[in-house]
Amino acid sequence: MHRSPLVAPNGEDVFVAGGGQVWKQGTHRGWNVSLEWIGDGKRTEPCMVIWQEPNVFQLQREAPGLWVIGRRAVTEFVGFNKELKCTGSPSEHCFREAREALTVLGKDKNDKQALNSLCDAVITFAPELVLMPVAPKQVRIALESEKMWEVAATNKLTGKTLHEAEV
Repeated sequence: MHRSPLVAPNGEDVFVAGGGQVWKQGTHRGWNVSLEWIGDGKRTEPCMVIWQEPNVFQLQREAPGLWVIGRRAVTEFVGFNKELKCTGSPSEHCFREAREALTVLGKDKNDKQALNSLCDAVITFAPELVLMPVAPKQVRIALESEKMWEVAATNKLTGKTLHEAEV
């Protein structure tokens, strides 16, 4: 997700999901879900970006917004039991936040079916968000330092090289 150089008619900044910052993308029960990095360089953070799947029958003058959940906060959206084990169901916090996000996503706040499908999409993609790498591959390559040593493991009896690596 990145800030677009364009500005909305009301003067607000426009954000665009997708592009080179995407790790995985999918749809679930009417929602597009994109797992991507937000930020630049060392300040990138893995996030889940959710927006409404386009619908032919729905007339909208403005595009609906995006709902972003960072990896640091995703544990608050998944339910836990008394033994602190993940139940795989949405928590009360997930229902509260999703209800507030429905208006941003172009749905009615009281639409129970949309609320349940949005919570289900969050729970479905939460494990993928947790397993997501810390930074995109191009950022990791840019931040890598040059190799200092070349190490080779050889068999003393045969003299055959078993493994070589640069550290």
